[in-house]
Amino acid sequence: MKERENVKKKSAKKAEKSDVKKEKGIFLDTAIINANVITVDKNMSRAEAVGILNGLIVAVGSNEEIESMVGSKTKVIDAKGKTVLPGFHDSHMHPLLVGHFARGVQLTDVKDIPEMLERIKEKVKETPKGEMILGFGWNQERMAEKRYPTRWEVDTVAPDHPVFLIHWNAHIYLINTMLMKQKGITRDTPDPPGGTIVKDEKGEPTGVLLENAIDLIAPGFLETGAGLFSYEQSKVALKYCADKAAEWGLTSIVDILAGDAQVKAYQELEAEGNLPVRVNFYLGFQYLDHLIKLGIKSGFGSSKVRLAGAKMIVDGSLSSHTAALREPYTDMPDSKGVMRLTPEEIRAFVENATKNGIRVDIHALGDGAIETVLKIFKETLSKYKVKDPRFKISHCIIHGPDLIEQFKEMNVIANVQPVFIMKGQHWIPRLVGPQREKYAHPYRSMMEAGIHMCSGTDAPIETMNPLMNVYAAAVRKDAQGIPEGGWHPEQCVPVEHALKMVTIEGAYATGEEHVKGSIEVGKYADLVILTDDPLAVKPDKIKDIRVLLTMVGGKVVHSKME
Repeated sequence: MKERENVKKKSAKKAEKSDVKKEKGIFLDTAIINANVITVDKNMSRAEAVGILNGLIVAVGSNEEIESMVGSKTKVIDAKGKTVLPGFHDSHMHPLLVGHFARGVQLTDVKDIPEMLERIKEKVKETPKGEMILGFGWNQERMAEKRYPTRWEVDTVAPDHPVFLIHWNAHIYLINTMLMKQKGITRDTPDPPGGTIVKDEKGEPTGVLLENAIDLIAPGFLETGAGLFSYEQSKVALKYCADKAAEWGLTSIVDILAGDAQVKAYQELEAEGNLPVRVNFYLGFQYLDHLIKLGIKSGFGSSKVRLAGAKMIVDGSLSSHTAALREPYTDMPDSKGVMRLTPEEIRAFVENATKNGIRVDIHALGDGAIETVLKIFKETLSKYKVKDPRFKISHCIIHGPDLIEQFKEMNVIANVQPVFIMKGQHWIPRLVGPQREKYAHPYRSMMEAGIHMCSGTDAPIETMNPLMNVYAAAVRKDAQGIPEGGWHPEQCVPVEHALKMVTIEGAYATGEEHVKGSIEVGKYADLVILTDDPLAVKPDKIKDIRVLLTMVGGKVVHSKME
């Protein structure tokens, strides 16, 4: 951390020399001129140009000021009036899955089970017998049958291939009979802790697995791809995701649930010069003891690959009725969801991490899970008196005024996914009823309470496009602009704040607000150039804005500039 602070101090000195002592031969490496620069500093200041030297921002000002520092070797980028913003942050994604799923069967838009089977059938034609067929994105809520498909249906088109199909929410899995037999799952196999093997009325496994039952197929799959993919395949998958991230204007991404394979691959990609974006990673909670033993704390790493902390998943998802609620589901009155871990297990994780300088991010969707986690945060703060733990809860979808107040009191960060609103608005009311839906994704209430909110897409659950998060937070509509006035429009946030959620708030969430997240002297030259100004267009049009250029550390990593 001291190294980062020193970098900032040195860069500020360089800025002063570049600005007033040009005669000494200090010129910019890159100058961006004729731009509509939105700095996202504390005043949301505007400028015309940006000066870059040694990968850092050394000047922000008028065209005249920046052009005075241009030398014969300075690269000048004429923005032609386009908008320049700090590089976008995605505070919650699964890069490994993004890369692997890109080569699998795409099921996100299937309308019914026959269409799903037809796509699997086409993949079978090009896949040698015995090789795994992977698919992603199916969602019974968007399919005509409104039920889970079964292994027997998949068997009709893929009897000779192991098939592994991951639900849109990545908390439900469908396997066929071949894979079930390979993994030794029978009608007598007990449900693992925190997981369910779905069975029919005769007690036969249907092929559907919920939550921790994934461990019967591939323990550690979400973290490392273990049991399904080789290390080499996973490294290629991570490179694919990083390249796509740069195309979307992302300069920093958070791998929210990483394992040893990702850490190794990220470091190799950085050493090879093949990592276009910055990566913060959270290791799964099972790695905590190793981190403590080695004395590694949050912030360990380089400016490109860095440990953010440790992650724990304590409940499931709404669409699978496994998010833990305080009161029963409206459409399933005998269930309040599932807590995957006990309060004692959660408490041990939070306390051990916090007292050893490792920040935590905890997945909690339902108000029951959120309440449990907040109570443990409060107990931990009382016990250890940590100065700046930056506790973070991911998703926090079903909320309540009392929980928002607790977020505020403890300065807990909300790692939210506004893009979930686009689809969730169509089925959340049925799951939780009219009273609780008022506090589903309550971003305006959280903003007014002064809560730090960073946003991520949870890719591949949703598109990696950060501007879709801005759009959804600002208008609360789906991709077709429905409903016209927005879903619970009282919870819309101003576009300006939605932009902060994908820039400076993302940097704050990983403890890096002093080196990135805004266009200010001394910070990394991580920038994007957009086709339009998100603050000037109608909010409904934000989703149509495109990225023209992405820059990380002064290096252009993606460009469609003419």
